[in-house]
Amino acid sequence: MEGSKTLAKKPGDAETKRLNFEVSTGLKRVLGRELITDDEVAIFEMVKNSFDAGADTVNLYFEEDSVVVADNGSGMSFDDLKEKWLFVAYSSKRDDNARKDFRDLAAERGTYAGSKGIGRFSSDRLGQSLVLQTRPKRTRAVHKLTVDWRRFERNDKEHFEKVPVAYEETSSFELPSQLAKFGSELAHGTVIEVGRLRRRWDRQRLLDLKASLAKLINPFGAEADRFSIYITAPAEAAGDKQVRAAAAKAREEPIPGRIVNGRVENFIFSTLRSKTTYIVVSIDGDKINTTLTDRGEVIYKIREPNTSYPLLKNSGFRCEIYYLNQSAKATFARRIGVQSVKFGSVFLFRNGFRVYPVGDDGDDWFGFDRRKQQGFRRFLGTREIIGRVDVVGSGDDFQEASSRNQGLIETPAVRQLRKAIMSNCLRRLERYVVPVSWVDKADANAEDLSRLLTDPGRARVSAAVASLVDSDDVELLAYSKRLVGLINERSSEFEASLVSLRSIADKTGDKALLAQLDKAEKRFEDLRKSEAEARAEADRQREAAEAADQRAQAAEAATEEARSEAATERQRAHFLESVVSLDTATILNLHHQVTIYAVDIAQQIENLLTATAGQKTVPRETMLKAVEQMAFLNRKVLAVTKFAAKAKFKLDSEKIDSDLAGFITEYIEEIARMSGSARLKVEVTNSHPGLKLRFNPIDASIIVDNLISNARRAKASKIKFELSLDKSGLLLRVSDNGRGIAPKADKKRIFEMGYTTTHGSGLGLYHVRQVLGEMGGSIELQDSADGKGASFLVKVVGGRKSK
Repeated sequence: MEGSKTLAKKPGDAETKRLNFEVSTGLKRVLGRELITDDEVAIFEMVKNSFDAGADTVNLYFEEDSVVVADNGSGMSFDDLKEKWLFVAYSSKRDDNARKDFRDLAAERGTYAGSKGIGRFSSDRLGQSLVLQTRPKRTRAVHKLTVDWRRFERNDKEHFEKVPVAYEETSSFELPSQLAKFGSELAHGTVIEVGRLRRRWDRQRLLDLKASLAKLINPFGAEADRFSIYITAPAEAAGDKQVRAAAAKAREEPIPGRIVNGRVENFIFSTLRSKTTYIVVSIDGDKINTTLTDRGEVIYKIREPNTSYPLLKNSGFRCEIYYLNQSAKATFARRIGVQSVKFGSVFLFRNGFRVYPVGDDGDDWFGFDRRKQQGFRRFLGTREIIGRVDVVGSGDDFQEASSRNQGLIETPAVRQLRKAIMSNCLRRLERYVVPVSWVDKADANAEDLSRLLTDPGRARVSAAVASLVDSDDVELLAYSKRLVGLINERSSEFEASLVSLRSIADKTGDKALLAQLDKAEKRFEDLRKSEAEARAEADRQREAAEAADQRAQAAEAATEEARSEAATERQRAHFLESVVSLDTATILNLHHQVTIYAVDIAQQIENLLTATAGQKTVPRETMLKAVEQMAFLNRKVLAVTKFAAKAKFKLDSEKIDSDLAGFITEYIEEIARMSGSARLKVEVTNSHPGLKLRFNPIDASIIVDNLISNARRAKASKIKFELSLDKSGLLLRVSDNGRGIAPKADKKRIFEMGYTTTHGSGLGLYHVRQVLGEMGGSIELQDSADGKGASFLVKVVGGRKSK
């Protein structure tokens, strides 16, 4: 064989020859069309080369029979072309990486997206010819190579290196007229034109490519890397114009995913950050840092030692995963133009570029879906999350498969990578989402924190944070003071929340919070003791009165009239049936309930006087909280007095099992409408078939009364309550024709305690939200149909029993 050579032999040895490999022209096909099996991947490879050359701008130009990739990178000299680009499978990038530490690689884009030396053959996948123009820095000449890939396909027995490649030197770049401006500014860089395309790029393929490129580039590092990709396709300009015109007609922003021409932007995560819950985990040497944010509010920041992932210490590991509730999924589809499940799940980025097919629809490289099959109600799967994982490193630790679509080759570092994502990212996110969001069905459709700003919601958040920090290794750096803090003492979650808050205060060494907890606990115990004494006294008084009444009834039992009257009383079953006069039992029930509330108010006053004793000035927040408690109890007293002449039930039972929709309707018709002013007309319609719940009728009446009171203060002449069936329970729309919400009012704050733009107390809507929170319901402000008045939407989830 040619190139063989006889080696020196020892006595008795057989004759030995040295043989050499020879390379066939068929290697082009193997490294080109057969290795790069997808047109998009071929484009990616050329874009990666631009990134690796230090370019900050890449232009992709598409014509009928050609594709141009032009960048402003470092370019190549004649020696670079000869010794590197034309040297098959040689990669200077690998040599560069071998001389650098991981930390050096992570800084100032010192990494390379590719390092195998075969990406140049990706153009063979796209077309039959290639023209390369390149100019290095500080030179005038443009080096031009022309490659006809068909020449390598004539005879596989022909030697690869024997096929000629045309070279010439020119004075300037030759670019399409649409890229003339870019070309005039191109002092150095590379332009590759692939001709005789094997497949035409129509509009849908270009849109798919743009969407894929949006996932290819680093949405966090794009600005830091100063790397931009632009698509220019003259044939699609008319189609883009139609999309923009249709959006303008509908008074909407055009969906970027439906526009071909322009910059490729990855705004996916920035769109979601204010809409849902997400977690960010990074490994910095010996420390793991974690931040969890819910709809713009930082819930917690923690730091813990990195004892499990030594191979990720200097890898630049960063993981960002978003939980997609129904609201976030709707936002995603509206902004991106495709359903989130079809877009993909958690993508993996190595050195700033995507590793395929990790994260694609149907791919489960991380094992999320396999795990979810073990518990659909406990675990998150790929349909519910989206995100990205970034690592920086050489091929030794994070090596991409040569086919470019099989992920990373399994190594010890890759195994630690998978474990870190599962344990420190996904599970941490689940430990918040499952107990905080999933237990409240209405929260799935909420774009803001309104559902969590109720006492039950804040109690769930506090419990989740307390559970997280229940480890000596976890350092709590920060937490949301807005969601993690003392809740109202009347909440059914109050005692449980004290335990959570005490755990957090101990962990952070927050002496002020510990002092607040001690005071709150004492107030709660005093209030509970006073209420118990009031109930006992009220019970004794009622028992005495009932005994006297029974003696009187026994004396009159002989008369037919008394028997007839008693039978009539027993037959009354309607919940809000009117009575002409108050019977003894109703008076006793009224007295019993008012006594309890009056004692509660007295205790609140005593608590306030004790807390402010000796102070010359009292903080507004302290007064506001105390007055809010008294105002709420006072509203209960008012509600009791309204019920007294109508309600034929034991008020001291507090909770009833009944149809909430029917109760609200009857309360409006029989009590609220009658007790209101003649100036305000109250209307109600109910198409709901019935929602059986256990609830407090006094609390339900407070919802109606406060909304009517708001309308009256807004000078409304009409307020309408519309009850209807919602897929999750009860839907109550409340609208009036008053002055509406003040123009300068912060609509996001109208349900906060003490916030008001009128002469009111700022407690009415706060009380409504708190009461609904205990019921498992929600309230939100809506735009009124005719632009006048105020409009609210109340939702109560079916099948939930208020505590």
